[in-house]
Amino acid sequence: MDRVVAFKALVGSHNYNLNDENSDKDYKVFVLPTFEDLYNREMYANQIIGEEEDLDIHDIRKLPNLFYKSNINFIEVLYSNEIIIGEEMNRTQEILIKKIFEKRDEIVRMNLPHLFNAGMHLNKIKLLRKGTEGTQHLVDKFGYDTKQAQHAYRVLNFIERFSETELSDFKQAITYFGEDKKFMLDIKGAFFNAESFENFVSFYHDARFKPLKEKYHSFKPNEELKKELEMLIMNLVKVSVVN
Repeated sequence: MDRVVAFKALVGSHNYNLNDENSDKDYKVFVLPTFEDLYNREMYANQIIGEEEDLDIHDIRKLPNLFYKSNINFIEVLYSNEIIIGEEMNRTQEILIKKIFEKRDEIVRMNLPHLFNAGMHLNKIKLLRKGTEGTQHLVDKFGYDTKQAQHAYRVLNFIERFSETELSDFKQAITYFGEDKKFMLDIKGAFFNAESFENFVSFYHDARFKPLKEKYHSFKPNEELKKELEMLIMNLVKVSVVN
C-alpha cells in the first residue's frame, strides 16, 4: 500500500464482543490521498486479506459522506476498541483526527433517518442461501450462511438497542454481553434452521424494528455538522499536501 495512513480502527466481531476462536481481526484503514489522487479526482480503495487480520482501506475524503449516510459499519470506527493513528501523522494532523473522534456522539445522530434505513438487512437475507468464498462451508453444512444471518439480525437489533439508550449510547448498542451475546453466537452456530430463521427475523422486523421508524425519522439531518467534518478532512489533507 503506497498511501500514508491517517488512522486504523478495529471493527467487526472483536468490536462487538462477538468474536470466537475462529474470528480474524478486521480493520478499517483511512489513508491520505496522493497528489495524483487529487489531480485525477480519484478515491483510493483496497482490501487486503491476511492470515491474522483483514484490512478494508479507504481514502479519508470519503468519511464525511459515509458518516452522513449513517453506514453503521463505518460509524463504528468512532467507537473502536483499538484506534491507531498513523505513524506519519504530524501534531497538527493528530489534533484534526482527534477532533473528528471528539464529535462521535454528534456524528452518530447526524442523520437518524438514514441510520434507520442503513442496515440493508433485506440484502443480507437474500444472500443467506448463497454463501461466499469464506462462508460456503456454512451453507454446505447448515443449508444457509449463519454468519450472514447473524449480521442480518444484528443490524435490526442495533436499531432497537440504540433506541433503548434514547439514541445516546452507540457503543452500548453494538456491544453484546450475557444472554444477548449467547443468542447472537447461537444464531451463528445454527440454532435455527434456515426457514425458522427467516420466519424469526421477518417477525422481528415487523414487530420490533418497523415501529421505530417514526422515532428515527422525526429528526432532521445535521447539514452543518457534515460541512464541519468536510472542513476538518480538507485541512487534514491540506497539511499533507503543503508539507
